[in-house]
Amino acid sequence: MSTSSSTSKKPTLKRASILPSDWRPGARKWAACIVIGGDMHWGEWQEDFGEADSDLRCMVNNLSYELIDTVEEEGFYPERAIIMEEKYQKSGRTNGLFIGLNEEDGEVSNDNSQ
Repeated sequence: MSTSSSTSKKPTLKRASILPSDWRPGARKWAACIVIGGDMHWGEWQEDFGEADSDLRCMVNNLSYELIDTVEEEGFYPERAIIMEEKYQKSGRTNGLFIGLNEEDGEVSNDNSQ
């Protein structure tokens, strides 16, 4: 089984949001923030939430945010779920616990020096 995440240059995650300058109620400013992998892109601080929202939409367009694929969007690998289900069925368990199913595959060392 090969995974594309191990060899790809895809970022781990991406987020686009409008953040307040202060979480307490009262006078605050707003800024658009986009995170792609480890890179953060900030907009200007705005007095009005609507202006910050407009900045965010412009930043999304300029950075081609919607076109960026991430490892997060790949989801889980169904092969692993199938293997774990097969091991669960073979074990004869009915309690819904998958803990310890891989212990049959080999001894896990307690030596952390490696």
